Amino acid sequence: MLRRFNVWNGTQGLALATATLLVASPAFAQEAKELAIGSVAPPLKIEHWLQNGDGKLAKVEKFEKGKVYLVEFWATWCGPCIQSIPHLADTQIKYANKGLQVIGVSNESLEEVKAFLPRKAKNTDGSPTTIGELTKNYSLTTDPDGSTDEDYMLAAKQNGIPTAFIVGKDSKIEWIGSPFEMDDVLDEVINDKWDRKKYKEEQDLFNEIQNTISKLARAKKFPEAIEALDGFMKRTNEARIKFVLLKTKIDMQVNGGLAKKDAPKVYSELFKICEGEPMFIQDVAWTAYEHFIEDVIDDKATITAAIKALEKSQNDLTGGIRANYLDTLSHLKFVSGDLPGAVRAQKEALKLAEEDQKEEFAAFLKELESQK
Repeated sequence: MLRRFNVWNGTQGLALATATLLVASPAFAQEAKELAIGSVAPPLKIEHWLQNGDGKLAKVEKFEKGKVYLVEFWATWCGPCIQSIPHLADTQIKYANKGLQVIGVSNESLEEVKAFLPRKAKNTDGSPTTIGELTKNYSLTTDPDGSTDEDYMLAAKQNGIPTAFIVGKDSKIEWIGSPFEMDDVLDEVINDKWDRKKYKEEQDLFNEIQNTISKLARAKKFPEAIEALDGFMKRTNEARIKFVLLKTKIDMQVNGGLAKKDAPKVYSELFKICEGEPMFIQDVAWTAYEHFIEDVIDDKATITAAIKALEKSQNDLTGGIRANYLDTLSHLKFVSGDLPGAVRAQKEALKLAEEDQKEEFAAFLKELESQK
């Protein structure tokens, strides 16, 4: 089960596992042109347009000036992609009168995507629906020859889905990232409040961080990498950058055999930075769980802190996302010694689970109940 979401893509994905990897041919990787913040968005050479906003949305090749586009790459087999679909539908409806067009792009065959449309799903309010009913609100497409993947995902060095590209009113790339993290940016772009220059500067800093830390990590100079990360921490006040730096710091501590002694303090800092951001909290909490069961850390205070952070932030989540969250909480409660609490959380997770979650969630619930 994929519990980590692709909350930081590309140069931002220093420490986080991407939700799902894309397979690219070596030829594509060699020929792909570079695509970055501020680049002119390439034309869309999409083969099949399946949904069109109930007739309100036209096929797009060149981006129209004055309009905003959200181009999201997804696949029918990608759990987080499926979880993002209700939100994409809501986003199209919310900004339809402000010139937004949401375009979902899969590189699967037309037959595969058509067969996926009758699948049962839930609206963001929890009411039953189907994937077809949800996606008819925006433009759903498939491009089996991979040309759009090449022009966007490979050119931007993105290797995880779901990934969204926001194309601004001047037809340039404003932002690249997870659809779970796009809301504030998209609202600012649509309402002419987005500072692309500042964001580009942040991206440049991420590039510098990645290049520096990757070089040191390859040389297995983990203490030096940790020292470099501390230096980068002093150069920024942005919480999201500090999040990535701290996550990466834990990775360097693990690789350098320093985690048992030093990681608990970093986890404490991470939970403070993540306050109010449920997706980030879940990512950190699950990593803490994995480190605990693998004996990378043995500090139960970190597990307790993870449980508190999850419990504090779960109330506004719904559907499969909430189910994933509760499953993480259940695992943490189990290793903390709270078996009844683990069972309660897992039962609730199973009730809310999407089809692709149910088998694993049910198996863990059975395991918990066997411990009584």
